[in-house]
Amino acid sequence: MLVTAEYGKESGAAAEILDCILPLDPGASVRRCGFGGVLILETSIDPDRAAESIAGSLSRLVRSAIPVDQLVRSEISEIEKSVASRVGIGSKIAVRCRRRGSALPSQKELERTVGSRLTGLGCTVDLKNPDQIVRIEIIGEVTAVSVRPPKRSVYKTRASQVQGT
Repeated sequence: MLVTAEYGKESGAAAEILDCILPLDPGASVRRCGFGGVLILETSIDPDRAAESIAGSLSRLVRSAIPVDQLVRSEISEIEKSVASRVGIGSKIAVRCRRRGSALPSQKELERTVGSRLTGLGCTVDLKNPDQIVRIEIIGEVTAVSVRPPKRSVYKTRASQVQGT
């Protein structure tokens, strides 16, 4: 799972995350990935269940929790292959990309490239009411790919609490 946190507060966010997850998975761990504010949660439990656990807990430092389906090399062909294998053919999709580092072209260019590949597979781009959101989180040389319905997103509310939608 990819977790974003307040920049410079990664250690505190890691402690908050582990407080949520360790009762469910005593072997879970959190590691930094070389970019400020970005953490990787390694756990044996289902990523959606881990996100729900984080969403149900109070948190001051966690901004978002993104379930990850697969980690791939930051190469367009690898990302396209991973996404294409997860998206329901004929579904309405929205592609969202966040780039950290300069391993690939701009976020918007990558969103267009992947969206174009998916429309070639029978999907329709619908940014306002998608069936699935394709999240591409580029973290230097590694990219996290996640395909979920819109209601599976986890974000931080203004009340300093993480909520699931």
